Formats: sequence, C-alpha cells, structure tokens
Amino acid sequence: MKKKNVIIGSAIAAVLVLGGTGVAVAVTEPFDNDDQLTGSALERASKAALAEVGSGKVTDSEADDNGYEVEVTLDNGRQVDVDLDDNFAVVRVDKDDDGSDDNGSDSDNVDDADDRPLTDTERASAEKAALAAVPGTVVEIDRSDDADHAYEVEVRREDGTEAEVELDEKFAVVQIDENGSDDDNN
Repeated sequence: MKKKNVIIGSAIAAVLVLGGTGVAVAVTEPFDNDDQLTGSALERASKAALAEVGSGKVTDSEADDNGYEVEVTLDNGRQVDVDLDDNFAVVRVDKDDDGSDDNGSDSDNVDDADDRPLTDTERASAEKAALAAVPGTVVEIDRSDDADHAYEVEVRREDGTEAEVELDEKFAVVQIDENGSDDDNN
C-alpha cells in the first residue's frame, strides 16, 4: 500500500510540476501583439500623416499606448515617423533615417543631413530667399531636421524683432515663424 501511495504521490507531483512549467512557459513567452493598422484606422492615420509631411508613401503603421505611429517614406527617400493621438491629430514628426540608434549615437556611420555643413551656394541661396521674404540681417542659417523644410534662416529686422524663415530644398519659403519662435501648433 505504501508503494501505491508513493506512485500516486509521484504522479500528482509530476502533473503539478509539468502543469506549473506549462503555466510558466505560457507567462514568459513573448506575447505576439500585432498592432499594425488596418481598415479605416489605417486610412485615417495615413491621410493625417501625409497631410502633415506632404507627398510620400506610408510604409509602416502601428497603434501604441499614445495613439498611432505612421512611417512615411518621402518622395526624396527620407523616412519620417508621424505620431498621432487617438483622434488622428498630429502630435509630432520625427525624422527616422539618420542612422542613429535610440541613444543618438551614429551606429551606421551615416551622415545625418542636418549635420553636414552648408555649401557656399546653399548658404547664399538660403540667405537670398530669406531676405526676399523678411528684410533685415541674417543671424543664422542651418539645415533643418524637420520633415517639412530643409533650411532654417534666422533674420533680425531693423526694429530688432526676429523671424525664422523655413525653406524647402529649392529655397522656396515654406513658413515664417515670427520672433524666431518655432510654433508647432500651426
């Protein structure tokens, strides 16, 4: 009888151990949560993202805790991430093609477009375009890291006020931010 109890006890213990292992495996295995957007959510998110950055192609999308993220490959080949809230309103636009990892270090030794120095021709063209839009003195010219414009030119007027003139790749004025402010709520 004692041998029978040992066998039954061993069998119960084995079931508990194996059952517990199954639960442990089920809990520790990664949860495959496919957050890709589809249907009307994809359509609305794509429309909002493309309206923000201009022409391009939506190459990836997903839902996250804060709303939606849409990756757009622009016609010039640059990639940008457009973050949207739950109502498909743009929260921010982030360039995605700079070769940097999440810590900002250059992992691929790829030049970031906004880090390259301006050529004399670019500088002269940007200055000419900015001063045609806002008369004054150019204080600073930089490449932009924003998806919607290529250059930023800070101009100080004779009255001391400043404006930031945003230019596209062909030096056409995209926007003028008064007092040099970068108002993201436009």
